[in-house]
Amino acid sequence: MIKNKSKNANSKLEQETKDIIKRNKKNIETRTIEQLLKDLREAKDWNYWDLVEKLAEKKIMIDEKIVKKWEYGLEYPDLDTIYRLSEIYEIPSENFVIAKNNSFKEGFETIHMEFIKRFCYITGISLKIGYISMYVIIGLALLGALLFFISKCNEYLLVRSITN
Repeated sequence: MIKNKSKNANSKLEQETKDIIKRNKKNIETRTIEQLLKDLREAKDWNYWDLVEKLAEKKIMIDEKIVKKWEYGLEYPDLDTIYRLSEIYEIPSENFVIAKNNSFKEGFETIHMEFIKRFCYITGISLKIGYISMYVIIGLALLGALLFFISKCNEYLLVRSITN
């Protein structure tokens, strides 16, 4: 009876482990390189300097601004750096390559996205807040254009009624 309980516990534990692996694999397959790099760095509770030091130990000389640009998607690490990052974080380098491809698939190279990424990098805000602020700015610009158009129409109608 005790053996039967331990077998059930082991099989339940194995099933939970398989489920976790499936979820993580699915998460890795859909994650962009910006998200992956930031999540890995934060999971280790490192700041930008810590990662720069770890890369320097692997003979990759960069500064913290480059790491920040990677996380904002303004630049991407080359293959040699990806290999070194996979050694540092102890995950397969194919995860980084998949994530880099996901970034391209999601259209992160469009002009408006490039503008939002640069705006976020300069101001130091997150990409999510950058998206929201850009939509607010666009909405306000459209509202301003509409109000300007309405005021010009009113002026035209006023001048036309005076001349008649």
